[in-house]
Amino acid sequence: MAEKSMISIPYSQYLMEMRSGKIFQIDEGFTEILGYTQEDIDAGLVFKQLVPDVEYNAIIDELKEQFIEKSYVCYQHEMYTKTGDTTEVVSFIRIQNKLLNGHRVLKVSIASLNDYEKDM
Repeated sequence: MAEKSMISIPYSQYLMEMRSGKIFQIDEGFTEILGYTQEDIDAGLVFKQLVPDVEYNAIIDELKEQFIEKSYVCYQHEMYTKTGDTTEVVSFIRIQNKLLNGHRVLKVSIASLNDYEKDM
């Protein structure tokens, strides 16, 4: 039987407004994976700035469709780092039962696949 091992994968959780995509809370993993800091968040970083245009439209369409029937969705996509490079992630997005300035809040968990694939 082959030996199995656990591999640590960089991950992050952040909060954003559903309608505007404005990110308003990040953790240390967000900075580790994407390079953006709290100062970038305070300056008004939005989700659309983090994903390629082609993927952004597909992601938004998928979210609209999936959120009709359930409060979460999971998918794999690319995100831009602060340096302009792209990184492959898996995102798990859940609608929260709270509002911020009248807008629904999304809790997003991401895991970086780039480091994982290097270890494979």
